[in-house]
Amino acid sequence: MRQLGAIEGLEFSEDDYFALIRSKTAVLLSAACETGALCGASRYRSALTRYGELLGMAFQIADDILDYTSDSAVTGKPSGLDLREHKVTLPLILARPQLSATSRARVEELFATDNPDDRLINDVVAIVADAGGIERAHQRGERFAQEAEEALAPLPDSPVRSALTDAISYVMDRRS
Repeated sequence: MRQLGAIEGLEFSEDDYFALIRSKTAVLLSAACETGALCGASRYRSALTRYGELLGMAFQIADDILDYTSDSAVTGKPSGLDLREHKVTLPLILARPQLSATSRARVEELFATDNPDDRLINDVVAIVADAGGIERAHQRGERFAQEAEEALAPLPDSPVRSALTDAISYVMDRRS
């Protein structure tokens, strides 16, 4: 609701975005990991709580990138859905400083249109990609993924730790 209710959505900052995904996704995964620790590995509670938060951040960034890069036949949801709903996510936030006046006007047109058509959505997706927003967002996601893996350092080498590490790879490499 916070994301949809943002006034002046195009002014939504990177800090605003991180606060949003922390409260939207990271807290959920953090709580799940913390609960798992409380049910069987309480001495790793702090590490697993941190891991869950960082995994949640990486997951949401990867999910937001998929909105720009995946085919709806693969993801099961329409491509460009976030843009269609006027949600400002990290790829667009990171592309904005690089936009020409013409590109910025096209993005603003999308956000001023109640029901943007596929052509307008595809144009903005291309604008964001050309401005490097998707690549920079992927780099931010990779940083969170790396920190999630580092958070697992206190855990002993085990099948559980391997599964948690595999979850990081899945989050960053998934296609749907």
